[in-house]
Amino acid sequence: MKTLSIVAPSVYGKGMTSASGIKTGRFAWILLAALLVTSCKKDDNASEEVWKSANEQAFKSIADNSEYVELPSFGNNGSIYYKILKKGEGVKPIYYTSRVQIYYTAWYVAADPSKHISPGTVAGRQLFDDGSPMTFSVNSTGLMEGWRLALQYMVEGDKWEIWIPYTLCYYQPGYVSGTAIPSFLESASFPFPLHSTVACEIEVVGVAGIDEF
Repeated sequence: MKTLSIVAPSVYGKGMTSASGIKTGRFAWILLAALLVTSCKKDDNASEEVWKSANEQAFKSIADNSEYVELPSFGNNGSIYYKILKKGEGVKPIYYTSRVQIYYTAWYVAADPSKHISPGTVAGRQLFDDGSPMTFSVNSTGLMEGWRLALQYMVEGDKWEIWIPYTLCYYQPGYVSGTAIPSFLESASFPFPLHSTVACEIEVVGVAGIDEF
């Protein structure tokens, strides 16, 4: 945040009033506060635009990379891009109502020193060494749309790297305020900053019906 220096004119003594009847000392502090708030908003907006642009550029680099495949969202809110790291041998499809067991790592793709974030900073993970896989329904309330989309194209044993734009992630503009983050993701660093592109590795290790697991 920029720091502003304002010195009230010394011609007005302490407790004196201007022609308008407003005490000059109080007026100076009101003016200072207003200018500081305006400056903070401008700095915050500029920082947010830089963060948004960096995330969009990182996502575009993947969209232009022939190693990644585009997968449009069901709701026309954009696309995710994925690369198959390991092809599974599962044959049971994953539906919207299916339950799955997965291991995952999610990370940021842009830098923002003010948020202590750099490309590769882990946003959340559950790996084999951490214990049991996460188990949840694909239709869980609050699950990011990018995950829900990808999982319905995967099978047991698949391991994908997935890039998810902010329009299919959490806390994008228009996201319903107060929507609960699923309890199985509480260890992740939520909320993601607004306009975050998030990259993930997801490995499906189990698929079952809605009443199984």
